[in-house]
Amino acid sequence: MQPNDIISVTAFQNALAKLNQSLPADIQKQLHAIAQDLKADPTNIGNLDIIAESYPPLDEAYQKELTTLKKEAGQRNKGLPPLPLPKESNKELTNSVIDTFNADDSVTAAKAKPNLLKRLWQFIPGSK
Repeated sequence: MQPNDIISVTAFQNALAKLNQSLPADIQKQLHAIAQDLKADPTNIGNLDIIAESYPPLDEAYQKELTTLKKEAGQRNKGLPPLPLPKESNKELTNSVIDTFNADDSVTAAKAKPNLLKRLWQFIPGSK
């Protein structure tokens, strides 16, 4: 996954964890399809923006998370040049996304993984 993909996926999973109710069946079905695509190609995260936009509570949480993560990434880029990006994709992140998106209830699955997401954020160069 590219750095922007990592930010998008992290924001999406954080947004899922903040929802108070399960996703509608059609949204959950789209996440299942992305999980299958990720199994075949770990760089194919689909278009999470369009999925979020189709469900207003998710979109609101996703946009807030995305803004927060982009601000943090922007602040971290000030100063010294960033460290080189890893050559291999992070399998832990990919597996976490597949598990979350493939679950019968992605909201519940995302709520069970917040510590993992915080640990994964540490892999982005310049993060705390």
